[in-house]
Amino acid sequence: MNRHYRYGLGALAAVVILGGAAVFLSGRFFASADSPTGDSAAYTAFANSANHVKASFVQAGEDGVITLHIAPHWHVNAHPASLENLIASTVFIEHDGTQHAVRADYPAGKRSGITIDNTNILVYEDDTRIPVHQLKLAAGDRLVVRVQACNDQGICLAPATISVAEKKA
Repeated sequence: MNRHYRYGLGALAAVVILGGAAVFLSGRFFASADSPTGDSAAYTAFANSANHVKASFVQAGEDGVITLHIAPHWHVNAHPASLENLIASTVFIEHDGTQHAVRADYPAGKRSGITIDNTNILVYEDDTRIPVHQLKLAAGDRLVVRVQACNDQGICLAPATISVAEKKA
Protein backbone atom coordinates (compact mmCIF):
# COMPACT_ATOMS: atom_id res chain seq x y z
CA MET A 1 0.00 0.00 0.00
CA ASN A 2 1.34 3.39 -0.83
CA ARG A 3 1.66 6.13 1.72
CA HIS A 4 -1.06 8.45 0.25
CA TYR A 5 -3.59 5.62 0.24
CA ARG A 6 -2.89 4.82 3.91
CA TYR A 7 -3.18 8.50 4.91
CA GLY A 8 -6.50 8.71 3.04
CA LEU A 9 -7.86 5.66 4.84
CA GLY A 10 -6.65 7.01 8.17
CA ALA A 11 -8.33 10.37 7.54
CA LEU A 12 -11.57 8.64 6.53
CA ALA A 13 -11.52 6.49 9.68
CA ALA A 14 -10.93 9.59 11.83
CA VAL A 15 -13.89 11.38 10.23
CA VAL A 16 -16.17 8.38 10.80
CA ILE A 17 -15.09 8.02 14.44
CA LEU A 18 -15.43 11.77 15.16
CA GLY A 19 -18.79 11.90 13.37
CA GLY A 20 -20.11 8.99 15.44
CA ALA A 21 -18.88 10.60 18.64
CA ALA A 22 -20.55 13.89 17.67
CA VAL A 23 -23.90 12.17 17.06
CA PHE A 24 -23.65 10.30 20.36
CA LEU A 25 -22.71 13.39 22.37
CA SER A 26 -25.25 15.70 20.70
CA GLY A 27 -28.05 13.58 22.18
CA ARG A 28 -26.58 14.10 25.65
CA PHE A 29 -25.73 17.78 25.46
CA PHE A 30 -28.42 19.13 23.15
CA ALA A 31 -31.47 17.17 24.26
CA SER A 32 -34.60 19.14 24.94
CA ALA A 33 -34.64 20.64 28.42
CA ASP A 34 -38.33 19.71 28.57
CA SER A 35 -37.74 16.08 27.67
CA PRO A 36 -38.53 13.87 30.66
CA THR A 37 -35.91 11.36 29.54
CA GLY A 38 -33.34 13.80 28.15
CA ASP A 39 -33.62 11.95 24.82
CA SER A 40 -34.32 14.45 22.06
CA ALA A 41 -34.92 11.82 19.36
CA ALA A 42 -37.59 10.00 21.35
CA TYR A 43 -39.36 13.09 22.67
CA THR A 44 -41.57 14.65 20.02
CA ALA A 45 -44.27 16.07 22.29
CA PHE A 46 -42.10 19.15 22.96
CA ALA A 47 -43.94 21.00 20.19
CA ASN A 48 -47.31 20.70 21.95
CA SER A 49 -48.56 23.85 23.72
CA ALA A 50 -50.43 21.66 26.21
CA ASN A 51 -47.08 20.46 27.59
CA HIS A 52 -46.31 23.99 28.78
CA VAL A 53 -49.74 25.24 29.88
CA LYS A 54 -52.31 23.81 32.29
CA ALA A 55 -55.47 25.42 33.68
CA SER A 56 -57.52 25.05 36.83
CA PHE A 57 -60.95 26.35 37.79
CA VAL A 58 -62.64 27.28 41.05
CA GLN A 59 -66.40 27.75 40.79
CA ALA A 60 -68.70 29.74 43.07
CA GLY A 61 -72.29 29.35 41.89
CA GLU A 62 -72.47 30.23 38.20
CA ASP A 63 -69.25 32.26 38.36
CA GLY A 64 -65.65 31.24 38.85
CA VAL A 65 -62.02 31.88 38.10
CA ILE A 66 -59.75 30.03 35.69
CA THR A 67 -56.04 30.14 36.55
CA LEU A 68 -53.43 29.52 33.87
CA HIS A 69 -50.40 27.52 35.02
CA ILE A 70 -47.62 28.31 32.54
CA ALA A 71 -44.15 26.75 32.60
CA PRO A 72 -41.12 28.95 33.36
CA HIS A 73 -39.77 30.82 30.31
CA TRP A 74 -43.09 30.40 28.47
CA HIS A 75 -46.16 32.61 27.95
CA VAL A 76 -49.43 32.60 25.96
CA ASN A 77 -51.00 35.35 23.86
CA ALA A 78 -53.38 37.68 25.70
CA HIS A 79 -57.04 38.12 24.76
CA PRO A 80 -57.51 39.86 22.43
CA ALA A 81 -54.33 38.93 20.58
CA SER A 82 -51.96 41.79 19.73
CA LEU A 83 -51.96 40.90 16.02
CA GLU A 84 -54.50 39.22 13.73
CA ASN A 85 -52.29 36.21 13.02
CA LEU A 86 -51.70 35.37 16.71
CA ILE A 87 -53.96 32.95 18.60
CA ALA A 88 -55.66 34.64 21.56
CA SER A 89 -56.16 32.69 24.78
CA THR A 90 -59.89 31.96 24.81
CA VAL A 91 -62.22 30.08 27.18
CA PHE A 92 -64.94 27.80 25.77
CA ILE A 93 -67.45 25.21 26.85
CA GLU A 94 -67.00 22.14 24.67
CA HIS A 95 -69.79 19.66 24.09
CA ASP A 96 -69.76 16.84 21.53
CA GLY A 97 -66.88 18.47 19.64
CA THR A 98 -68.46 21.90 19.33
CA GLN A 99 -67.23 24.93 21.23
CA HIS A 100 -69.41 27.67 22.71
CA ALA A 101 -68.13 31.02 23.95
CA VAL A 102 -68.01 31.75 27.67
CA ARG A 103 -68.60 35.14 29.25
CA ALA A 104 -65.12 35.98 30.56
CA ASP A 105 -63.37 39.08 31.85
CA TYR A 106 -60.00 38.67 30.17
CA PRO A 107 -57.28 40.59 32.01
CA ALA A 108 -55.00 43.02 30.22
CA GLY A 109 -51.88 41.33 28.89
CA LYS A 110 -48.35 42.15 29.98
CA ARG A 111 -45.77 43.53 27.57
CA SER A 112 -43.58 40.66 26.47
CA GLY A 113 -40.69 42.73 25.13
CA ILE A 114 -41.26 41.04 21.76
CA THR A 115 -42.14 43.49 18.98
CA ILE A 116 -43.64 42.45 15.65
CA ASP A 117 -44.62 45.05 13.02
CA ASN A 118 -44.01 47.82 15.57
CA THR A 119 -46.50 46.17 17.95
CA ASN A 120 -45.42 45.07 21.42
CA ILE A 121 -46.93 41.62 21.91
CA LEU A 122 -49.13 41.34 25.01
CA VAL A 123 -49.08 38.02 26.84
CA TYR A 124 -50.29 36.12 29.88
CA GLU A 125 -47.74 34.58 32.20
CA ASP A 126 -47.97 31.98 34.95
CA ASP A 127 -50.80 32.44 37.46
CA THR A 128 -52.94 34.64 35.18
CA ARG A 129 -56.54 34.58 36.39
CA ILE A 130 -59.54 34.81 34.07
CA PRO A 131 -62.90 35.43 35.80
CA VAL A 132 -65.85 33.71 34.08
CA HIS A 133 -69.56 34.38 34.61
CA GLN A 134 -72.96 32.72 34.23
CA LEU A 135 -71.54 29.27 33.54
CA LYS A 136 -74.23 26.69 32.98
CA LEU A 137 -72.42 23.42 32.54
CA ALA A 138 -74.61 20.49 31.49
CA ALA A 139 -73.77 16.80 31.54
CA GLY A 140 -71.03 16.09 29.03
CA ASP A 141 -69.82 19.71 28.96
CA ARG A 142 -66.15 20.40 29.39
CA LEU A 143 -64.54 23.74 30.19
CA VAL A 144 -61.51 24.32 27.92
CA VAL A 145 -59.00 27.05 27.10
CA ARG A 146 -57.46 27.52 23.67
CA VAL A 147 -53.83 28.70 24.01
CA GLN A 148 -50.69 29.08 21.97
CA ALA A 149 -47.52 28.71 24.03
CA CYS A 150 -44.44 30.72 23.08
CA ASN A 151 -41.06 30.78 24.78
CA ASP A 152 -39.08 33.83 25.85
CA GLN A 153 -37.11 33.75 22.58
CA GLY A 154 -40.36 34.21 20.62
CA ILE A 155 -40.66 30.65 19.30
CA CYS A 156 -44.33 29.68 19.27
CA LEU A 157 -45.81 26.21 19.23
CA ALA A 158 -48.99 25.01 17.58
CA PRO A 159 -52.11 26.04 19.49
CA ALA A 160 -53.80 23.54 21.81
CA THR A 161 -57.18 23.26 23.47
CA ILE A 162 -56.59 22.22 27.06
CA SER A 163 -59.12 20.90 29.56
CA VAL A 164 -59.61 22.97 32.68
CA ALA A 165 -59.24 20.95 35.89
CA GLU A 166 -61.86 21.84 38.50
CA LYS A 167 -60.64 22.55 42.01
CA LYS A 168 -62.92 22.59 45.01
CA ALA A 169 -63.44 26.05 46.52
